[in-house]
Amino acid sequence: MIEGPEVPPVRVCLERNAQCFKGSIQLPGRKKPLRHLIGVSEELASGSMSANSGRTLLASSDKQFVWTSVAHIYGIPGIPEWADWFADELNSHRAIGPALGLGCDPVIVKGEKEQFLDWLSWGVESDAISLPAKTGSIRWASVGLKDIFLQAE
Repeated sequence: MIEGPEVPPVRVCLERNAQCFKGSIQLPGRKKPLRHLIGVSEELASGSMSANSGRTLLASSDKQFVWTSVAHIYGIPGIPEWADWFADELNSHRAIGPALGLGCDPVIVKGEKEQFLDWLSWGVESDAISLPAKTGSIRWASVGLKDIFLQAE
């Protein structure tokens, strides 16, 4: 069972050979350290869930983060302005789904580079997305851990 502040208890099964990591963090102003546990399935721990398997685990469901991550992981050319369009494509092809996370909003993206390139090709041909008018480097927004992990209020 996983439970925490403002989190309803959730029963989780990580299957065989799951790896668990426990630790404590001493925070200023707290008498007792903050305890945490990270449980990782064998599939995720082995690294088999990546661009090569057609499934990629991302720590945030933010459209800009998903598009930036997929473009980077798969080496796909693109511009940040395509994030909303790409998110719509993922949804219409049922290629994105939620994953369980506490303190973050992870997703699993399903697909391979060729499939994503086909979508982009169709998008440009149909004028759903357009190539930049001028050449030059493209500035992608940087994303920090504070942007990914949900902040306790």
